[in-house]
Amino acid sequence: MKLSLSRRWAVLAGVLTAALVATAFAAVAPERATAASGTRCADAGDRYETARPEQVGLDPVTLGHALNLLSVNGSETVQVYRHNCLVGTGIFDPLLGHVPGNNWSQTKTITALLAGRAATLGLLSVDDPIGKYLPPDLGDEAHRAVTIRQLLTQTSGIRANWTRELNLAMPDRVREFLSLPFDHQPGTFYRYSQTGPSVVAYVVQRAVGEDLQDFAQRELFGPVGIPRAHWFWLRDRAGNTDGWSNLFLPGHDFGRIGQLLANNGTFDGKRLISESYLRELRTPSPTNPGYGYLTWLNAGPYWITPSAFASTRNPAPMIASAPADMYFSYGFFGQHVFVIPGLDMVVTRSSGTLNWPPSRLDAGDPLTAVAPGQTTRVEYEFFRLLTQSVVTPRQPAPPPYVAPKPGAVDPSLFVSVPDNLAVAQLGPNAPKDCTIFGCGGKLAAAGTIRSLMDVPRTGFAALTALPAGTAQLAQQVPDLLPRLLDGWQQTARIAGEQLPAALPALLASLQQSVGG
Repeated sequence: MKLSLSRRWAVLAGVLTAALVATAFAAVAPERATAASGTRCADAGDRYETARPEQVGLDPVTLGHALNLLSVNGSETVQVYRHNCLVGTGIFDPLLGHVPGNNWSQTKTITALLAGRAATLGLLSVDDPIGKYLPPDLGDEAHRAVTIRQLLTQTSGIRANWTRELNLAMPDRVREFLSLPFDHQPGTFYRYSQTGPSVVAYVVQRAVGEDLQDFAQRELFGPVGIPRAHWFWLRDRAGNTDGWSNLFLPGHDFGRIGQLLANNGTFDGKRLISESYLRELRTPSPTNPGYGYLTWLNAGPYWITPSAFASTRNPAPMIASAPADMYFSYGFFGQHVFVIPGLDMVVTRSSGTLNWPPSRLDAGDPLTAVAPGQTTRVEYEFFRLLTQSVVTPRQPAPPPYVAPKPGAVDPSLFVSVPDNLAVAQLGPNAPKDCTIFGCGGKLAAAGTIRSLMDVPRTGFAALTALPAGTAQLAQQVPDLLPRLLDGWQQTARIAGEQLPAALPALLASLQQSVGG
């Protein structure tokens, strides 16, 4: 049927409107290549060195499909590196790449790297009990005997209660940890925790003898080229850095962390983290083969979800279409640094404002579709295309996609009278000598004040980067709409293919959640 003239104008107006919206929020390909053909790029200086995909053995068309797909599925930035060269970026990178966003649980991996830096400097050992670094009057014998390694592998054995763990108003997260009862012998049971990584951050701070964030800038961020103005990191009310979340770092800087990992702990010729520590970081834990040191692994025969729902054992690698040697950070809403040693590749992704597309219907937990570990068909398809783009060496076809198992609510993770009372610093499980106002008779406010003082500095730096991003965006406008349409077309295909199976699975998951 032919369209009427008025409908043709309406369609044309719609296309133009989409183009204008895309222009306001998106951008495309990397800058002109600066790397010599066939050579490896240097570690990032003021900028990342770039190369065309074909210069590093990648097919540009297939790589482009992968970037477009991930871009329209909740990504603010996507960056692909090979041989240290930036070879592809997401649609929205120029405008959003310098905006600091919450890294959520990717923060945990940064905490693990700071522990690795301290270990490399000889200031701590992962097998030390945390009591070696705590003040002598803090914590009982059992809690002080928990080792740094057990905290890094999430096997401390302490009780998990998400009502407590996600309490951002607690006066002191370290004292919170020391008040939690043990449900398992330390080292024997994996349970994803928000509080344990903050104890790691505190222990590192005690071991190095200075504020953790000053140490982080001098010993990690500064050496890889991330200025202090690019990031801020929130603290609890007592002033302890949140080792579990709340690091605000721009997606454009993720690649520097990826280069450090891909180079096995060196950056610009300087050893920052020992090879032995990074080998342990990416070694499967006995209690969760999909997990190392606050870092996710693709090598295990199974992996255990970190969900706020009941933990589920999934029998396949987390991302079956990606190489088995891949390891990665994984933050809520999709904050990632993926490292693939065998292909000498790094993929980074930041996200947070454009989430919950229909292509995530197959998420294992329907209410936490982009929670850490809840990978879906989108990530599978992205890595299928990415590995397919590798011309040298050619990669085998991936196994078929298997959706994560449906999740179910474990009420004990949310509802426990002693633990729920402890949120208000009341009852037998509450931290000793603490009230809602603070601990030890002191008002807990210093951390909040310091956090508020840090935010404006980083926000100003992000604003000053916007003109350059806007100028780069203007140069790339002709490519915006084709890239968006390609990403949307792939998304529609994925959603259409999985819809018949996804709806029954979602209903089953909801029924299981309600029924227990």
